[in-house]
Amino acid sequence: MVLLQATPEALQQQLRYEREAVMAGQWWRLVSGNLVHLGWAHLALNGVALLIGAWLFAAARTPLAWAAALLACALVVNLGLLWLSPAVWWCVGLSGVLHGFLLIGACDWVRSGERIGWLLVAAWTGKVLWEQRQGAVPMSEGLVGGAVITDAHLYGLLGGLLFVLLEGGWRCWRQRV
Repeated sequence: MVLLQATPEALQQQLRYEREAVMAGQWWRLVSGNLVHLGWAHLALNGVALLIGAWLFAAARTPLAWAAALLACALVVNLGLLWLSPAVWWCVGLSGVLHGFLLIGACDWVRSGERIGWLLVAAWTGKVLWEQRQGAVPMSEGLVGGAVITDAHLYGLLGGLLFVLLEGGWRCWRQRV
C-alpha cells in the first residue's frame, strides 16, 4: 500500500473502486480499490489499524487464512457498494475491510473463550450502527482528507460476519464427514 501511495495519482485512479469502471468489466477494482488511499494520512490510519489488528489476532489462523479473510471482506465491501449503494461512485481505502478483519479477530477470541471478544463484537457493531444513523465519526473526515464511506464499514462488518459463519459451517461439515 505504501508503494501504491507513492505512485502517480493517475495510476491510483486506475486502481480505485469506481462503480462505472467495474460495471464496464474492470473487476480488479473490487480488490485494488482497498489498496489505494486518499493520501498519506489516510494510509497511515489504515496501516496502523491493520498492524494493531495483526498484532492482536494473528495467532488465531495462518497468514494464508488471514489473506483469504481479507480478500473475502474486500469483495463483500465492494460488491456491497456496487449492488446496494448506487450513490457511491468511487471509494478508496482499507477501512471497510478492516471492520471485517477486526470482527473476525474478535469472533476468534469469542470462539476460544475470551470474553473480551464479545465486547469487541458489540463495540464494532455499535460503531457501525451509529455511523449508519449519524454519519461518520466526528473528525474522521478531517483526518483522512475526504468523505468517509460508512456503507463500506457496514459491508466490511457484514463480510467479516459472513466469513465467520461460512467458516463455522465448513468446520461443522468437515467434522461430520
